[in-house]
Amino acid sequence: MTTKRRQAPANSNRLQPTRPSNYEFMPYTGTGTEVVDDLTIGAAPSWRLLQIARWHDAKHAGRNGRIANTLRHVAGRQDDARAAAQAVAA
Repeated sequence: MTTKRRQAPANSNRLQPTRPSNYEFMPYTGTGTEVVDDLTIGAAPSWRLLQIARWHDAKHAGRNGRIANTLRHVAGRQDDARAAAQAVAA
């Protein structure tokens, strides 16, 4: 039986790169919804936005819930705009 493990490197005495002692991560200052903040009406079909919102709801996290709400809001505005356009055309 063969395994799919990687072979050990030929020289395991190599020094591993280290990060400098003054290295600090920058704190996250975003809104958590950057992926949908610039979403506009007409960018995607409403049915797709609602499917993506359902996927985000299944994740059960605060950020995913906010993303799902934004997607539903854009889908609703998109449907309202389409209904208004049809009313004007009729």
